[in-house]
Amino acid sequence: MFQRIKNCLTISTALLLLSAAGCKKGTFDINDVNPNTPSKVDPQFLLSSALTATAYSSFNTGGFTEFANLYMGYWAFSGDYGGYGTTATYNINNGSYTSNWDYVYSTILVNYQYIINNSRTPKQANFFGVAQIMEAFHFQRLVDEYNNIPYTDALKGGVLNYPKYTDAATVYAGIIKQVDSGIAAIKAAGADATSIPASYDVMFGGKMNLWIKFGNTVKLKILLNLTQKDEATIKSELNGLSTADFLGAGQDGAVNPGYSNANAAQQNPLYGAVGFSPSGAQTGNHQFYRANAFAVGFYTAHADPRLHSFYDTISPPDPKNGPFNTVAGRVFGSQNGSEHNTVISAIGKGVLQSASQSAYILPAFESLFLQAEAAQRGYITGTPSALYTSAVEESFRVLKVGSTDAASKTAADTYLGQSDPAVNWASAPNPITLIVTQEWAALNMYDAVTAWNNWKRLGIPANLPVSIYPGTTAAHIPIRLFYPQSEYTANTANVTAQGSVDVINGKIFWMP
Repeated sequence: MFQRIKNCLTISTALLLLSAAGCKKGTFDINDVNPNTPSKVDPQFLLSSALTATAYSSFNTGGFTEFANLYMGYWAFSGDYGGYGTTATYNINNGSYTSNWDYVYSTILVNYQYIINNSRTPKQANFFGVAQIMEAFHFQRLVDEYNNIPYTDALKGGVLNYPKYTDAATVYAGIIKQVDSGIAAIKAAGADATSIPASYDVMFGGKMNLWIKFGNTVKLKILLNLTQKDEATIKSELNGLSTADFLGAGQDGAVNPGYSNANAAQQNPLYGAVGFSPSGAQTGNHQFYRANAFAVGFYTAHADPRLHSFYDTISPPDPKNGPFNTVAGRVFGSQNGSEHNTVISAIGKGVLQSASQSAYILPAFESLFLQAEAAQRGYITGTPSALYTSAVEESFRVLKVGSTDAASKTAADTYLGQSDPAVNWASAPNPITLIVTQEWAALNMYDAVTAWNNWKRLGIPANLPVSIYPGTTAAHIPIRLFYPQSEYTANTANVTAQGSVDVINGKIFWMP
């Protein structure tokens, strides 16, 4: 049996307070004081570690991203290993993917809340604003994964040790206000406000105009989940905003505290988790996660050159795939004993470019897809077709489909110039379906949770397959995750009050 091991992140001296709580066994309390941190720290020193923890939670496997990449048709399990039946049959439990809750509450949100609590003066407005926006970013993801969560009572250790759960719709309303508060604080910061040193702002290098755009983009991302539930709120909250207010081409929300190949702890988290060791050897997870036949089939059917960036080639080629015959995928849940790693593609070098690559928290292409959908729905001003084109071009740029940015753009424009209605704007019968389908195609391994949300919200991709693992009875992929065992141990009354959890048929509040 192949066993995946959760690796705790070892930090450099620049990352002062990143705790390893996400890897610690035993009971966990949302409001526990972190014994590994001193009682008083300047917010600027904590910001870099908090942002790096955000990147770690977004890209390291062992709970954070595995389920969404598997369920959304991006990854499959290797045919050379076993021991994954629970995930492949969707029989997950409250011990599955617990890092998405435990690590986020105990390390990430605690650190951002510390910055907020210690940045109450006008001089610290920039730190306050950034932390407010980043808290909203994480609380949204918690709602999207679990629905009701501790929010109003959370992060108040010593005052409220057993936080009640807040209704998910109320959390969404609260985090929209948090984003607004963060943006307002940054905009109102006077000339005497402390600038965030570039060395501590490991996402935007202290460029507060980009933090404002990032905040607006996070808000847009939150609001678009409400398209099937509350369009009035969306229109009200986005009133007066245009494309100039969001992250645009080349403006990636990407963390890089100085990733390098010096040792495993300093590597980009995705590269280190599913790529290669500092010596160049394949990691166990690089061998364990393989190309999913669903994604491979989509890219192949639409002559998408990103196929060769997302997935590695195999040798000899698979003759079934014509001109794209150097990439082969595996059906999720397949038990075909002949599907060895030699005939199923690994994660590709477009995704795993180097140990020093940045970790994309909210890449420009994702922002542009969000804007394209919002503009098409009439929520913001802008030209939907132009935003869509730019989104695809940015996806090609990030993956380095061409040898230069210009070459990547040319490749993207060639791709978009096909008459294929699943690619070409003018040929598409439904612009929203086109936008969200191509967003799914671009989010592969960059933000599988957002792709999962889009499927829950709109049913796109409509043909997303269910696992073929023997014994699978679910009609579709899971909707949510179970609350973790740590909550049933340390916050029993409040988590029990949420009732029984149905991960297959239960709904996140914003779902139709």
